[in-house]
Amino acid sequence: MTPHPEKSLKIAQDGLKTILVQWAATKSYDQNQARKLREQAAAANYLRYRDHIPYFAKVADMAGLNGDAPGMEQILEHCMIPDDIFKSYPQNYLDEKDFQGMNHWLSQVSSVRPSKNSAKAQGLDQWMEALSREGIHLVFSSGTSGNMSFVPRDPDTWFHFLKNAILYLPVVVASQGLTPKWKSSLLKIISRAMEPGAFLNLADKYGRLIFREFDGYFCNFSGGNQGIQLVGQELAKYCGSSFFLYDMPLSPEAVRGIVRGAKNPEEQALIEAFLKTTVHDKKANYDRMLRALEKSVRRGRKVIIFGTPYLLMEICQEVKARNMTLRLKKGSNVFFGGGWKSFDGQRIPEQELVALMSESLGVEPRYISEGYSMTEIQGLMIRCPEKRYHIPPHFETVIMDAELRPMEGEDLSGTLGIVDPFAESYPGFLITGDHVRRLNTPCPCGRQGPTIVSIARSPGREIKGCGGIMAKINA
Repeated sequence: MTPHPEKSLKIAQDGLKTILVQWAATKSYDQNQARKLREQAAAANYLRYRDHIPYFAKVADMAGLNGDAPGMEQILEHCMIPDDIFKSYPQNYLDEKDFQGMNHWLSQVSSVRPSKNSAKAQGLDQWMEALSREGIHLVFSSGTSGNMSFVPRDPDTWFHFLKNAILYLPVVVASQGLTPKWKSSLLKIISRAMEPGAFLNLADKYGRLIFREFDGYFCNFSGGNQGIQLVGQELAKYCGSSFFLYDMPLSPEAVRGIVRGAKNPEEQALIEAFLKTTVHDKKANYDRMLRALEKSVRRGRKVIIFGTPYLLMEICQEVKARNMTLRLKKGSNVFFGGGWKSFDGQRIPEQELVALMSESLGVEPRYISEGYSMTEIQGLMIRCPEKRYHIPPHFETVIMDAELRPMEGEDLSGTLGIVDPFAESYPGFLITGDHVRRLNTPCPCGRQGPTIVSIARSPGREIKGCGGIMAKINA
């Protein structure tokens, strides 16, 4: 007897969590078993999406898939959905503050069902706050067009979003030199002997144990549900002390207004507050952060610095312009992600940025790490010393050609598709806007599984995230 989709999904998710822990600790895992569990999760999610997400039900109907759940091959061929789904609402809904319309849109593209109370919101920020109180968490991103994407997460999907990476990141990062070898080895031994649920609690405590030795410096906003901002905010909770470059929440209403223009005095006030912090007070913010960094150095504290490439570049340029001598304590780390774009939209040469950070901050290049993720998925890909982003075993990835047809091969370049087994409240069969090169060949670092070695925006796709928005502000 086939188990109910909810039960089948839970079994598959638990199995994948176990594999994530093993992969982190040993660098190896049973790839065939992981593939079977991903297919089991995808089949269960397919049935759940078809029953609870009207938009996806139409996709299934158009593909003629109205019976039992299809296999992974059919899902990749017929059920993958462009990530534009998350900005498929009419823009006039936000222009006219029609949050009843926005609620209806959410109920079509996801399984969440907002109450009528949230529809009474007087602005975008208010609406998102009201939904959050109902257990509906919208993570947003915006490109240079100002058409915002909203990814709706119910409590379970929100938990996966915030916590899944803890199953593997502390061990993976520790293995790259963040902690003394004895601590890393001890965690590996323990992780092999524990169930994922118990290990999640241990890893959370271990993360706090690791990072409380660090003063955290975060080149982002102290609040707000934008993707890269949330990574910094979560990491800040683990550090002994935390310092944000922008000590204010990132307002989605302000971000949209900057690109599209203010529609009323309230929006203009939000825009002015945003610009005051990010542009007019930029030098003062850098000054505060650099003075605090100097204090950490004098106190002999380890430091972790987190941010996007363009902001880290500017911090380092400020250090050089002030003729400062910053030599962070050995073991300090710099972690960055969120796109290789500077204010003018030009790519920052990676080697140039890493050399600049190493020279300005006194951090060895091996302690400068990069991650790759996106607003729409539950997980993070860490780049190893061999310059490859390792795809965690819970993700099924596919590379698509110009016509968005799946390709097969060991070394492929094309549009990245991801099947995410932990996307419960929205369709997790996603075609991203990224053009990547994926390898299925062994990585010299010894960690098993497919890897990504290059990332760019797909032709015709706008720059997303802070890089694109800040480029617009400073144009």
